[in-house]
Amino acid sequence: MLHVSFSRVYQFSSAHRLHSDILNDFENEAIYDKCNNPHGHGHDYTVEVTLQADPDPDTGMVYSMEEFDSVIGDVLSELDYRHLDQEVPFFKDHISTGEIIIQYLWMRISERLPEGLLYHIRLWETNNNYFDLGKESA
Repeated sequence: MLHVSFSRVYQFSSAHRLHSDILNDFENEAIYDKCNNPHGHGHDYTVEVTLQADPDPDTGMVYSMEEFDSVIGDVLSELDYRHLDQEVPFFKDHISTGEIIIQYLWMRISERLPEGLLYHIRLWETNNNYFDLGKESA
């Protein structure tokens, strides 16, 4: 049987400040520019999550849509309407760049799904910026 990919799209909104404690204020401003604003800034993120597996012979589905929505909803509720650096413990020790946010999403989602089911995540930060993380690179 062929593997089938199944994707769903979700949204969440978060604020963050791009800032590295290893760098001085001048270096932070030079690297992160306006995204280093001490008060932070926000994004309306879009996340596309893809699962891949053989369809279940009893249901014909890769995974239950209801369970999928529940898993993703639980993970995104950790980030939605939060200031990542101030309210999400993980980001107290990790810079909240899109690259790190997508790694966080992969970690939190994959631990809630059957092993090997999560295949790809795409995180849209703006209309021009998105980040990809897939099984081949996880």
